[in-house]
Amino acid sequence: MLFCTYNIHYGVGADGKYDVARIADAVAEAHIVCLQEAVSGWPQNDHADQTSEIAARLNRYSVYHGAMEADASTVGPDGRIANRRRSFGNAIVSRWPILWSRGVMLPKTRLANLFDLQRGYVEAVIAVPSGPLRVYSTHLSHVGAQQRLPQVAALMDAVNRAPVIGGTWDTAAGATFMFQEPAPAVPASAIVAGDFNFTPSHPEYPLVCGTPRHHGRIATAEHLTDTWIAAGNSEEEVDSFPREGRIDHVFVTHDLAPRVKSARIGHGINASDHWPVFVEFDL
Repeated sequence: MLFCTYNIHYGVGADGKYDVARIADAVAEAHIVCLQEAVSGWPQNDHADQTSEIAARLNRYSVYHGAMEADASTVGPDGRIANRRRSFGNAIVSRWPILWSRGVMLPKTRLANLFDLQRGYVEAVIAVPSGPLRVYSTHLSHVGAQQRLPQVAALMDAVNRAPVIGGTWDTAAGATFMFQEPAPAVPASAIVAGDFNFTPSHPEYPLVCGTPRHHGRIATAEHLTDTWIAAGNSEEEVDSFPREGRIDHVFVTHDLAPRVKSARIGHGINASDHWPVFVEFDL
C-alpha cells in the first residue's frame, strides 16, 4: 500500500499558479492520501470544492472537514440568497471505502498580534483489503510551540483513547427508523499524518515519538513511530517544506512500524509550496 500526505496550499503551486488537477496527478499512485490546506467555497476559485475535484479526477472515496469555516453567501439581483460556506481544512482521499469518519477541532487560543486560524483533523476508518485501518489527517498551527503543544496533546489523547471513545455511534439502536447497524470497528492500527509544522528538533516531536536517548528514542506504548525513521532515514538533513525542514510527517502505531518498506519526499513536485511525502507499507 502506498500512502501519501500532502499540504496542497489551496491548489496554488510553487510557481504561483492555481491548478488542482496537477495536485491530483501528483498523488495519483497513492492508495490513501491525507490532504491539508484544502479549501471549499471560496470566491477566489469560484467556490470550488477541491477535495471533491481531486476525488473525482482520481475516482476515489473522500471525506473533508473544514476546521476554519465562515459565510460566503451571495444575494442575487432579485434578492434571493445563495447560501454558501467557505472553509479551510483537511481531507482523506482513498481507493477503498471510508467506513466512518469525523472532523474534530483542535485547541485554539486567540492571538493578539499574529494571524492564526482554527485547526483540526479528520479521523476515518478505511476498509483496506488487509483489514480496517484508522487514519488521521491533521494540520497544526504554524505560529509556534505555544499554539501547537496543546494541539499535539489533544491529538495524541484522541489517538490513544480511540477504543474508549469509540466510533461515531455505539451499538444498534434497535427497531428505530435509523441506526440499526452495529457499532463500527475502531481498529488498533493507525496512521497519523499531516503538516505538523514541527521538526524532530522541536519540543512537540518527543510528545509524539519519545525522548532522545543515544541513537534512538525512548518510546512508550502511547507514543507513535515516525515512518521516515522506520524506513532507515535520519531524523534531520531533509526538507518537506523548503528551508523549514521536515515538518510533514507520517506517524504510525508501533505495530505498523515493521510494515514500513520505504519513505520518500517528492522533491521536484511543484504543485504546492510543500512537497508530498510518500510511505510504502507491506499490508
